[in-house]
Amino acid sequence: MASFTLERQVAAPAEVVFEVLTDHRRYAEITPMRKSALEREGEPAPNGVGAIRVLSSVGPPLREEVIAFHPSSRFSYKLLSGAPVRDHVGTVELTPSGSGTRVVYAVHTTPTLPLLGGAVVAVVKLAIKQLLDGIVKESERRAAASSED
Repeated sequence: MASFTLERQVAAPAEVVFEVLTDHRRYAEITPMRKSALEREGEPAPNGVGAIRVLSSVGPPLREEVIAFHPSSRFSYKLLSGAPVRDHVGTVELTPSGSGTRVVYAVHTTPTLPLLGGAVVAVVKLAIKQLLDGIVKESERRAAASSED
């Protein structure tokens, strides 16, 4: 089992960050993903619990299922297929902090390639960092645009 946590301070309200974080279909617009789509909508529709998102970058597409959806505070998913890991769960906690939001993105995963486990975890961590960078940038862009209105 491997675990890591990424933390960021975002200059945007938690509501905006959560909206960007859970807009699965738009990931390809704000991250290095080549393609992002919903295979199945969840509850509440479309991005909530039970939604299955399909994310493509390099290699086989990742299929992930939303397992927790608490607006403006918490989001979790589990990997269904597409990477050499098992028991992969990502949880994102959002906490209001000053005029923005503190984001804590925790991942627990088990590489299935024993000799390459460290490299697999490093690639997963880099991909999630890039995803988080895109979410932060878009959240801050939206927050700045709404404050200009």
